[in-house]
Order: sequence, then structure tokens, then C-alpha cells
Amino acid sequence: MKVLASAAAFLLLCGPTWANDCVVRVAYPDRDRQPYYIGNGAAIPPSPGAGAEVLRQAVRVTGCTPELVRLPPARIKLALTNGSIDFALVDLRDNETPYSALPLNAAGVPDTRRGMRLTAVVYVRAADGLPPTTNPRDYFRHRILASNQASPLVDQLRNDGYKVDDGAADANSNMEKLMVRRVDGFTIAVSSPEAADSAVAARYGANLVRLPLPLRMSTAWLSASTAYYQQHSEQVEAVWSWWSENSTRRLGELVRQYTVGKSAP
Repeated sequence: MKVLASAAAFLLLCGPTWANDCVVRVAYPDRDRQPYYIGNGAAIPPSPGAGAEVLRQAVRVTGCTPELVRLPPARIKLALTNGSIDFALVDLRDNETPYSALPLNAAGVPDTRRGMRLTAVVYVRAADGLPPTTNPRDYFRHRILASNQASPLVDQLRNDGYKVDDGAADANSNMEKLMVRRVDGFTIAVSSPEAADSAVAARYGANLVRLPLPLRMSTAWLSASTAYYQQHSEQVEAVWSWWSENSTRRLGELVRQYTVGKSAP
């Protein structure tokens, strides 16, 4: 209700034509990463993927038209900081310095309650016989992890001293590397630890297992460019409220819709 009230108030302040005329630009990666992002390149497919759809749904609470923009992952940060896009999903590890507008709490620091908490899980070969108590933060200090190309997780892990193979753009290719022993584990950031378990099991059976302990935690915020927030703060706050209340649930629902009959996480 707070989200709808904020959006309605914004529309009243901006006049009756605003909802028909305003367009909000939301960027996401131009890489195929099913079921989150579907297809490659700048073109937006009719079914863009679960992640793209949840971004679009969040922006709709403003009453404006969401315009999805596909960009190379390395350009999204630049576009967000220079204001050429209005929103993008920003994955920041805990205590990392933000580079664009984020929801703040009363203490003036990023409010994790209004973000989507992400867990970096690790899949390993069942044949390696790792005990459930294995701590991936220690075990992979001197081993090789695979992670999806251009994922924010790659930079986070390298900054922490881990050796990461990010030559493949999708999860299936990375898990194939794991199966043929080119890497020692595959890590991916998900909204809940078990999110990819059924898809991995459908494709690899009991050959791959997830370590119970996570590799790291971070938060995904639907961040606004600083310039856009300064001009439309009430609108942005409404988006952030929707994101905190709905994003995890809606993403899970959309992932299930997109993965019906498929075997790729």
C-alpha cells in the first residue's frame, strides 16, 4: 500500500500526462543467462527472462513505461554513473562502497532490508567426497573456481584473492568444466541457496552437489543513477519499496515459469 500511495502521489504532483509520457530506462546484461536473461545482443526478445521481467515489474509501480536496455556488463556501471540509464541491478558485497544511488537506513548506510540478499553457492563433484562441513572460503583458497563471465561475483572473488576461471558465459558450460576436472568448483550467486538445485540435478543427476556452507553473501539493489534520484526521489523510493517487498518472491515465481521443461539453471 505504501508503494501504491507513493506512486499515486508522484503522478498527482507531476500532472495527468506524466504516466503516458515518461519512460524509465532499466539496463541489464546483453548476455544469455537463462532463465534470468534470454538471448544475446541489444535486441529485447518477447520473453526476456525472469530477471529482466522482475526489473520491468519493479519500475511499473511509478506509473511510467519501463524501457529495457541491454548493454555489455562492463558498460552498465558506466551508464549508471553517467546517467545514460536510470536503473540497473547492482550487486555489492557487504560494506562495499556504492557508486550510484541506493536506499539508505536511518544511519545513512545502504539498507539491506530494501535489497535482495544473494548467496554465492558452490557446486562440486560428488566423486570428490567433500564432507558437508567443508567451508568453501577456506577450501578454494588454493583451488580454481569457475563463475559466469562478467558476473559481479568474479571481481568480488578476485579482489578477495581467489583464482577464478570466467571464460564461459553460462552455468552449463561452467559445470561441464567442473565435470571434466578443468576447475574444482562452480560458484553462482542466487536469491536462495537451493534455487538452482533442481535444475542442476535434472541435468547432472547425483554427479554434482552443492556445498551446504555459502562462499559469500552480497545484496542486489535496483540502484538508480544519482542524477535520476535527485530529480525523481519519490519515484525511486517507490521502486525501492516494491523491490524490498516483492523482488525475491516474484523472481522465484518467474524462474519457475521459465524453467518448466528445461534443465538449465
